[in-house]
Amino acid sequence: MKWIAIAAVLSLFVFFPKKMFGGLGVLVLVGSIIGGFFYYQDWSEKKVVEAVAVSVEYSLEFCDESSPLKVTIENRSDKTISLVEWNIAAHQKGFSDNLAVPGYQIYSQDKILEPNARWNDCVTLPRLNRDVENVSGLVFSITDKDAILK
Repeated sequence: MKWIAIAAVLSLFVFFPKKMFGGLGVLVLVGSIIGGFFYYQDWSEKKVVEAVAVSVEYSLEFCDESSPLKVTIENRSDKTISLVEWNIAAHQKGFSDNLAVPGYQIYSQDKILEPNARWNDCVTLPRLNRDVENVSGLVFSITDKDAILK
C-alpha cells in the first residue's frame, strides 16, 4: 500500500514540479520556524538553569550533626525559580572516586526564589558506599543540578 502513495507523490513531482517544489519549500520553512522556536525555548531554559548556583559545604557551625551539610542556592538569573533539584558527590581529598551512592538520594527544595535571591539550609549526608573515618575531611560537590521555572 505504501508503494501506491509513493508512486502518487512521485507522479505529482513529475507532472507539477513547480507547485510541488514550492509546496515542499513552504513545508520546510514552516518546519524550520517551529523547530527554531522549540530550540530557542530549550536554550533559554538551560541558560536560566546555568545561572542558578548551588554550593555545598560541611559546616557544623551552621548545621547540626544530623544534617551537617550547608547548601546555598543563589538565583542569579532574571527568572523566578520554583524548584531546584540536585545530587551531592563526596570525594576524599586528592581522589576522584565518588563515595556517594549515585541516584540513592535526590535533594530538592521548593522555596520560590525571585531573581537575585538566596536560600540556605542544612541537609543530611549522602549515603556513602564505604565507611569513612573523617566525614568532615571529605570534599562535597553538587552534581545533576536542575531548576524548574515558575
